[in-house]
Amino acid sequence: MMIRRSFVLTVMAVALLPFSSCTCRESTPEPPAKLSSGGFGAIVTPRKLPNLPDQKNGKIEAPVVEAKPAPTPPPALPDQNTVPDSFPEGVPIPEHSEVMAVQNLANGANNVVFATEGESSQIFDLYKGSMEKSGWGAPTQQYQAKDQSFLTFKKGNTITNISVTKDPKTGRRIVAVMYYEEKPLPFAEF
Repeated sequence: MMIRRSFVLTVMAVALLPFSSCTCRESTPEPPAKLSSGGFGAIVTPRKLPNLPDQKNGKIEAPVVEAKPAPTPPPALPDQNTVPDSFPEGVPIPEHSEVMAVQNLANGANNVVFATEGESSQIFDLYKGSMEKSGWGAPTQQYQAKDQSFLTFKKGNTITNISVTKDPKTGRRIVAVMYYEEKPLPFAEF
């Protein structure tokens, strides 16, 4: 019985040995203080002071700041009352029309918007007939309906799209002539 008691005490002493000799609590550093968090879980970090200029001979020298070039002014807006010089030759301007807008578009395209009187079919026929006669040839695309129509012409590298719509407020016809120089694609066609 004595042996049995000794055996039980020995097993208990061996089982408690790892717990009594643990030094991990003493060698583990304290966790850092928790940073305060801002809204949406953002963490506020400490800020550094800016570097101060060097002192030489008791005088403070200001840092050298490079001058930035002046920004380039935006391109001049086209005259909104006249047709630009780049307007394609042979493209008619309907009688009694007024220039509503001149726009410079992306990739060197231009758009001139006219307001005019007349029926959509008359304006469609004016562009189709006169442009064919002035060297533009037959339209490469065309669509005609009661209140809107569309024509596309190509002459050399110049593409011209003409759309005719009805202004619902005034009843006048709005003619938009968009033109640009076709450029080769930056990749092979497939």
